[in-house]
Amino acid sequence: MSTTPAPRSLLTRLVDDAALFPPASTPVPQAWSGHLALRAGKYGDLLGPLLIGTSAAATLAVSAQDAPPVGDLETGTGHGPEPIDVGVIARAGTDIVDLIAAVEVLRACPHTRVVSVEAAFDAEGQWRRALDLAVPVAVEVVRDAQAQSEALDEVAAAADQGNTVLAKLRTQSTATAPVPSARELAQFLLAVRERNLPFKLTGGLHHAVARTVQLPEGGTEDQHGVLNLLLATHHLQGGAGLPKLQADLETRDAAALAAVALNLPEEAISHLRARFVSFGCCGVTEPLEEMTELGLITRPPREGA
Repeated sequence: MSTTPAPRSLLTRLVDDAALFPPASTPVPQAWSGHLALRAGKYGDLLGPLLIGTSAAATLAVSAQDAPPVGDLETGTGHGPEPIDVGVIARAGTDIVDLIAAVEVLRACPHTRVVSVEAAFDAEGQWRRALDLAVPVAVEVVRDAQAQSEALDEVAAAADQGNTVLAKLRTQSTATAPVPSARELAQFLLAVRERNLPFKLTGGLHHAVARTVQLPEGGTEDQHGVLNLLLATHHLQGGAGLPKLQADLETRDAAALAAVALNLPEEAISHLRARFVSFGCCGVTEPLEEMTELGLITRPPREGA
């Protein structure tokens, strides 16, 4: 394990808290209190917003009123603690009207601040209504190559019109499809670079390094690693092609991956994080603990204060 950690900026606000979503499916009050605890803990600055589905927005507002943020979140401005960042998600099949209504509910709560929304791409273009909410919009695209390309073209067109949009890809297995292969994920990375789009990922990223995991229901599956994705994005930004990106995503040599990460200069980190914005994870600390074990995470600023 290295004794010289990587710059903390490599992981700052990288992990969005998806505790409310499967497989964790944490009840809203517990997810809220858990998120507050994480923000006050050793990984607080590595944490992105709490992700909430549209149907749970009202319950979250009540939970926030019942247990408002306190403690180290005090701003010192005389106005009490800062509101908690929240990202609102409309999964496939959710009416965009419900997304807009959920945002309104959470904007009316003094303890929550909507910083992003996420919507599934639809051919009718309903997702575009989310652009009027004046926050970054992550648009989830499908995995079919042709349909994904067409969707990314439309998302890129929205970006060209001055909107802050990201491409979003699901990186976990679903009832109808396995985990995306390394080649498929590398092709997505090339597609977003071609269109100059930032991206985020969701699902299945519970480990620092790619590995084969045993499934609770039996059998195994190959899962992607967060560190693999960070370094693949670094090489993507440097102009790498499909073979290099696929190799980055497939490697299971934790020491080799860590060695590259430990030597990334700040300029390179800024460049790669401008492309790879964040990923949603229902077990926020799982990949972070593994990266700590690899020596990649520095002492949190608050612990040395």
